[in-house]
Amino acid sequence: MGYQPLKPSLSLDQLRQPSSNVVIDKDSEVYKMLQENQESNEPPRQSTSFLVLQEILETGEKGDPDKPSGFRSVKAPTTKVAASIGNAQKLPICDKCGSGIVGAFVKLRDKTRHPECYVCSDCGTNLKQKGHFFVEDRIYCEKHARERVTPPEGYDVVTVFPK
Repeated sequence: MGYQPLKPSLSLDQLRQPSSNVVIDKDSEVYKMLQENQESNEPPRQSTSFLVLQEILETGEKGDPDKPSGFRSVKAPTTKVAASIGNAQKLPICDKCGSGIVGAFVKLRDKTRHPECYVCSDCGTNLKQKGHFFVEDRIYCEKHARERVTPPEGYDVVTVFPK
């Protein structure tokens, strides 16, 4: 099956000439539609979506506060941890990083931390197997806690472990 090129009704020379020399088919549907639009004083027919967009743009230009401007701020969706586990109780908040804790956590007096946030305030060493020492409401490993505490004259720093 071979394809044959369509023969244009106008030659290239005719198309390049000014429009006054172009022959217009007055029986074509497009010509009739254009003539109807010119004769009537009605605006051209437009799709509903075009009309909505046009109204949004015109409203934005006028600054009408009762209508939306068509533009809005959009943020990426985030997973809400509380919604995924239910709202039976509030999540504990990590004292170090400030985010909610789901699962295991370390309780230090009235504070809670993620296991990975249970670290020395100076060196960042994880205190899971070493224990912690409070000095001025911050937790430290034994080495850095000793550096922070100055005993009264004549006394030595002694580590006392709770029973």
